[in-house]
Amino acid sequence: MAVIGIDLGSQHTKAVILDGDEIAGGASLSTGETAETEARMAAKEALQQAGIEREDLTGAVVTGALSTPVTAAVSDSAIQQRSEASCIATGAHFKFPEARTVLYVGCDSSMALRLSEDGQVEESVRNERCAVSSGALLDIVSRMLEIPIEEMGPMSLESTTPQTVTSRCVVFAEGEILGFINSNPPASFPDVLAGVNQCIADGLWGMVQRVGVPGELLLCGGVARNAGFVKAMEDHLGRPALVPKQPQYVRALGAAVFAQGIGKNGQNGGA
Repeated sequence: MAVIGIDLGSQHTKAVILDGDEIAGGASLSTGETAETEARMAAKEALQQAGIEREDLTGAVVTGALSTPVTAAVSDSAIQQRSEASCIATGAHFKFPEARTVLYVGCDSSMALRLSEDGQVEESVRNERCAVSSGALLDIVSRMLEIPIEEMGPMSLESTTPQTVTSRCVVFAEGEILGFINSNPPASFPDVLAGVNQCIADGLWGMVQRVGVPGELLLCGGVARNAGFVKAMEDHLGRPALVPKQPQYVRALGAAVFAQGIGKNGQNGGA
């Protein structure tokens, strides 16, 4: 029984095909003005990876930061919606049932959740105001240093003397980083990047502490692909964290897990 979960992120639109307990396909595209076109294209690419047709899907759920109708991306029938928090928790529990705390870090927002043993949300804290505690700062630094996002994590691990970014405002943080670059002698890029990752981790660790860490901590969202950020969070935690192989798909995966329930109950048959 194949189902689809679609995550409408502010920067990227993701689609995941779930067939039983196996992820059969996944795709991520940059979000455009409405996300409708990207949802359709991401769904098409994920279906091609899975080797199935749209008509074979038995359930579909959409979630994410954008409120966009994406019915045409999958079928002519209504697609169910689920909250971001519930999909993050469900996707995390599906991959790592031992996780009791989840930190999701996206481009524009972040969320910390404490889960029960069966994966239900017991408490959550969301950040949407402070760009320093999200991937937005990484995007700014990537453009500033002209370093691709995917290279920033590995490069930061080469740091020998990390710089310290003290500001919790992204504008002032940007000024501090410019100061590091323009100092005499200038700070190395690895040292600057290590400082940026530490700054993001420092802000997010407070959110994690607010919900508590009664067991394993799972890091997900696109920023969790950054090895330097993961290391900075693990330094706070004092032990390794759980990180999915493709952490950017966790929210879409959670939507797909919800879609399985819809398909089994026959509420969205023929989707």
